[in-house]
Amino acid sequence: MKFERNPKYTTIAIYALIVLIIAMICQQAIKEIGVVFGFFQAVAGFVVPIIYGVVFAFLLNPLLRTYDDKLLPYLFKNKLRPVTRRVIAMVLTYLTAMICMAAFIAIVLPQVLSSLVSILDYVPYSIKTLTFLYNDVTDWIADFMAANMVRDSFGVMDEISVKVLSSISGLLDYLYKLLENAIGTLYTLTASFANGVLNLVLGIIVSIYILMDREKLFAQLKKIGCAVFSKNMYELLYDIAKDINRIFSGFVIGKVVDSLIIGILCMIGMSILQLPYAALISVIVGVTNVIPYFGPFIGAIPGFIIILIADPVKSLWFLLFIFLLQQLDGNVIGPKILGDSIGLSPLWIITSIMLFSGLMGIKGMFVGVPLFAIIYSLVKRFVSFLLRRKGQSTNTRDYATDSNPLIK
Repeated sequence: MKFERNPKYTTIAIYALIVLIIAMICQQAIKEIGVVFGFFQAVAGFVVPIIYGVVFAFLLNPLLRTYDDKLLPYLFKNKLRPVTRRVIAMVLTYLTAMICMAAFIAIVLPQVLSSLVSILDYVPYSIKTLTFLYNDVTDWIADFMAANMVRDSFGVMDEISVKVLSSISGLLDYLYKLLENAIGTLYTLTASFANGVLNLVLGIIVSIYILMDREKLFAQLKKIGCAVFSKNMYELLYDIAKDINRIFSGFVIGKVVDSLIIGILCMIGMSILQLPYAALISVIVGVTNVIPYFGPFIGAIPGFIIILIADPVKSLWFLLFIFLLQQLDGNVIGPKILGDSIGLSPLWIITSIMLFSGLMGIKGMFVGVPLFAIIYSLVKRFVSFLLRRKGQSTNTRDYATDSNPLIK
């Protein structure tokens, strides 16, 4: 009997075999879940410098384009060869970045380190003071409960007094443990800092190669996209990529510039008001300002606690100053720099921060807004596509009702 090959059943058999192989791999991976996580963790360690390189290249690309496309052609009347112009632009770009970093290190870093040393010197004294205070309060609580135990007809203690005094004791216990663990935490942070410096150096090297060959990398990506996808699909993906670049470049770079301005203004204002630890707190305020809405509050809390330890009265002045500074940022500086770069209303911005902070922790607060803006843009594009297929309007105002009109 002659065997006849059926393409339909052959295809089904191949798909079944692929599914079976994938199922076996997944089953084995579940059994060896610790090894799998270890593998991905090791891979992530190698990928971190590449991620840093991509981030540095993304941040430095606008400066490189300014030198390469505008300044150098104007100065040399377009007489430089493209390769020569790119090399000069690269040197100028990294020199500018290095000068900015050197200025930061020379001006701000010594004051930050001095503040940290001062705080660390104050920690043992604070621990000793809290220890005496804790012992005195706990002894007083014990004496109070023994001498003034209030019993009613049922023999029950005065619950309000016990709860208040227990809360005071618990708060002192928490502050004591917090200060006690501060030095050990500092050593751990130092080891992490050394590893971070190594990844930082490797990331800078990667960013140099990315910026030097950026046109070639874009051309290679376009070549792969044209080979894999149809023309319409490629154009759609290209438009999505442009939206992603617009959102990230507009928000990330704009927020970095905005936070840098706020950090500088914070340092100037605290110096004028003669508030302690101006450099350290200004760095904290500048970094946390990247987080929309919640950033000012997050940055103000550690600054308030640090100043409170040194001078309680000045800590109140600090809160008032931060409130005024954030009003200036939210109503004047931020809108001028950012504009409507992400296209999200305040409701969606707050939602994105809460959502991604729950999923990714503190990192989600920094990247949640641009990521949610990308998701929002994709959903908006998909909804518009479905509406156009049905021949319906894509303008949101057309769907408002007379009872619920949109506010202009």
